[in-house]
Amino acid sequence: MNRKRNITMILFTFSLVILVVLQGYYIYNSYRLEEKELNRQARIIADKTLETMEKYENETNEEKLVGDFDRLKKGITIQKEQILHPERIYSSEKLYNQKLEKTLKDNIGDSGFEIAMKSEIYSILDEVQKKELLPTNRSLILYQTVKKMSKPLTINEGKWSSRQTRENTDLKLDEKNYYLVKSKSSFQLLNVKILVLKKIIPLIIISLLIVILIVILFRNSIKNLNRQEKKISQLHTTIDSIAHELNTPITTLKFSIAQSSDSETKTLLERQIKRLETIVSSIHNNDSNDILIDKKEIENYFSEIKKSFDKIDFKIKIDFTENKSLFQNDFKQIMDNLIDNSSKYGAKEIQVLIKVNKSIEMEVSDDGIGIPKEEKQNIFDKYYRITRDENLHVNGLGVGLFLVKKIVDKYKGDIEVNPKKKGVSFKIMIPNEA
Repeated sequence: MNRKRNITMILFTFSLVILVVLQGYYIYNSYRLEEKELNRQARIIADKTLETMEKYENETNEEKLVGDFDRLKKGITIQKEQILHPERIYSSEKLYNQKLEKTLKDNIGDSGFEIAMKSEIYSILDEVQKKELLPTNRSLILYQTVKKMSKPLTINEGKWSSRQTRENTDLKLDEKNYYLVKSKSSFQLLNVKILVLKKIIPLIIISLLIVILIVILFRNSIKNLNRQEKKISQLHTTIDSIAHELNTPITTLKFSIAQSSDSETKTLLERQIKRLETIVSSIHNNDSNDILIDKKEIENYFSEIKKSFDKIDFKIKIDFTENKSLFQNDFKQIMDNLIDNSSKYGAKEIQVLIKVNKSIEMEVSDDGIGIPKEEKQNIFDKYYRITRDENLHVNGLGVGLFLVKKIVDKYKGDIEVNPKKKGVSFKIMIPNEA
């Protein structure tokens, strides 16, 4: 029982871990899907805001930018913490920032989103000098929100050329300026984690409740199993006590039978008392001194068996060379229990095959009501009986097959149970070694 309980605990723990992993994977996927959907909605708002902002850009703004490019080319720093020549910097940034904040707020409405945006120029290439005018990892901010981004998502990227020609009258030269400009706009939904959690919290709660419920049910099952084990243990103790008490009346009966003059009744009673002694012996797990069985004793045994079960058609085949290991009482106990089992469960015909050669093979097949396939693993347990309507009228303690398995294990042999369409077959293999 303890072994079965340990296996059950291991299987439950493994199943619970699998369940938790699957629930975690499902919640994670739900989180990612919700996050993706919210970012999609936020992008729509950002796109709409960007379209509005682009309407305010005109040629004048571009000219101001080109003017800034010229100052960059001359080494004047733009948008630095300590700005040099602030009067020369592109002065529309503050105005655009304010316009961005207002437009973004109108587009967000009551959606609950917190969105940050930025539009910037990240590369200005002077194509005449083949020189990048912006410092490394610096950009020229066109407009941005007050709230900054930590993980920006790109809305779009652009690339355009600016070409200007200016006449220098002093030097009588035409100065040409060609710039390749790269820009991008980005956004970030700042409160995306909070919004996603609000949506999946019910899912998390339900998943936790499922796991907790399963744990509670399993704990209750273990408690019930422990109670059943306790009851079974008490039953085993009771049966063992009964078996112990039977020893005295058995001894008394043996003395009484020895004084009987009716030989036929005497033989019958001796056989039944022997069966009773076998049952008591199996309950107490007693071992007895014994001798190796030979072919003649096997034939005598089956001759007596046929008399005891005269309503059953026996088909017995014996192939005997030399027995080096199997003791007489063990053989008889195996056969007694298998044949008695077949008789109790409705067998009309029993086929027995005994082979004693390099190994010892014993096979008993019948045409009774058989054994359900799902019960195969339990039938050798001590005191176990199959629970089905057909078995209710059959008397027994459930020790016969337990004893058979115990004897086979003692010889380090194997026993196979093969349920048939009608009946069952028991096949026993034992090493034939001295």
